[in-house]
Amino acid sequence: MNKILAASAAAALVFGMGPAYADNHEQEARRYVPVETYTCNYRAGKGPAELDAVIDNWNQWMDDNGGENYFAVTLTPHYFGENTFDVGWLGSWPSGDAMGSGTDLWMAKGSEIGQQFSEVIECDSHTNFATTELKSPGEGPAPDTLVLAFSDCTGPEDSSKWPELMAGLDAWTEYQTETGYHEGSWMMFPVYGGGDFDFDFKMVSGWDNHTQNGQDYQRYGDQQDWEKQGELVGDLMDCDVSRMYDARVRRRPAQEE
Repeated sequence: MNKILAASAAAALVFGMGPAYADNHEQEARRYVPVETYTCNYRAGKGPAELDAVIDNWNQWMDDNGGENYFAVTLTPHYFGENTFDVGWLGSWPSGDAMGSGTDLWMAKGSEIGQQFSEVIECDSHTNFATTELKSPGEGPAPDTLVLAFSDCTGPEDSSKWPELMAGLDAWTEYQTETGYHEGSWMMFPVYGGGDFDFDFKMVSGWDNHTQNGQDYQRYGDQQDWEKQGELVGDLMDCDVSRMYDARVRRRPAQEE
């Protein structure tokens, strides 16, 4: 888990509601939700059409078995490096309780539908992240397709500086909101799976489409906002080059339908 425990203690990272820093600078609880990811490759002779058919069956299985709290997207690489995967899966629950009961349901009753997935894709990672939202991508439910970018990031070695990093990220979020950025953003801290990570968290950015991403891309350059971001975050955070994915929503929680 690397620095997540130290960061959690230093920044009071507890499950709850509200922003990390209120107007009076008294820290409030930041809400975290569980997110799982898979990275997978298609088996020989299989592809997106076969996966779509299995996902249709899975959605019916989820409807029939009380899986109303689960949100899921599949990820297709758009900008990527040498080592990537054919398709990724990102799913989330609204709480740890929902994650636990949903996992027990899957373990007890999901073997048949799980075998259908296994006949189409082979997955080499399954990871769980405690995830918090920094900037909302907008009002209402997510559109059917999204653009998501992921970077691996490290925070300060000195755990006492994590509150400073979180305050800087909140200030950057406020600046983005004031200047019209479309981007939504999240931090994903690894909890289970994957062994010894060489990052502290993933920084995730999301847009409704590539047009919004392109507008933010231009805005960041025209306004020279790397200077503003550096002013607010400084050397407290270091991230690698983002990988970008085209995301397709596969399941929505019942309240979003």
